[in-house]
Amino acid sequence: MKIIDAVKRRHGRMSIRRAVSACAALALGLPCVAACGAGQADSSVLQPNGPIITVGVASDEKGLGFWHEGSYEGFEVDVARYVAGKLGYASKQIVFRQVSPANRLQRLADGEVDMVVDGVPMPEDAAYSAGNPIVASDDAAQFAGPYLTTTQSVLVRGQDAASATDAADLQGWDVCVVTGGNAGEHLLAKQPKVHIERRGSYSQCVTDLMTGKVRAVAGDAAILAGLARAQARDVAVPADGVAYGTVRYGIAVPRASKTLAKNVADALSDMRADGTWKTYMARLGAETGWKE
Repeated sequence: MKIIDAVKRRHGRMSIRRAVSACAALALGLPCVAACGAGQADSSVLQPNGPIITVGVASDEKGLGFWHEGSYEGFEVDVARYVAGKLGYASKQIVFRQVSPANRLQRLADGEVDMVVDGVPMPEDAAYSAGNPIVASDDAAQFAGPYLTTTQSVLVRGQDAASATDAADLQGWDVCVVTGGNAGEHLLAKQPKVHIERRGSYSQCVTDLMTGKVRAVAGDAAILAGLARAQARDVAVPADGVAYGTVRYGIAVPRASKTLAKNVADALSDMRADGTWKTYMARLGAETGWKE
């Protein structure tokens, strides 16, 4: 009987903890399933007790989201940690999952992640004012941001750097873009005579560039700068004269999570106001050579 009573008492305490976790998740506007610990982690940070927040980040974008020596690092990882902290999560309650441009919004819609901090373009038709994060939405998600604004460009081999000084120079070139981004569409609007090759990740595009399958990789300048730094000298270099689009990065949350989106936007405002954003940007610039 003592054993049965002990089990009942233990289960009672567990139920209270789950109830508290659920209430905390609802207060923050988080989906209860993910916040109550149902998510799985790609690293060892998953905590079995208490609420967690699962964040989708890149793993192959040096300076932004990069898997290195057993953990994620980079500007977007720093931003995610800051925002999660403002939402009330301790470091051990933040779970990072690898996503890519091709699957990030689908993983969000499927409930595999609570938010995505992976260079997701915010709606282009939203009303923006410098330095003031807003909430916007489309058919796929709610967005809070921007937390970074970047132009778009191309990455080329060192031998082609002098040949790519403007988008007009790319006529007839085979150019790799990553599925799920908008670099290909923006580039075609500027230079309709490029040949677009689509791949699932930036690392695949860089491999195609190195092997000569394509002459350039199109993408966001902030990402391309990090990719270039990750390669050997002159293997891949940014074509600084080529600029053809502007992208505002927003943190994506589920379409129905309006409260969460507002809380995230408030956290981003705090990040700018207290100087943390400038610190993160300086670190990004030092690591990649890119500046907003």
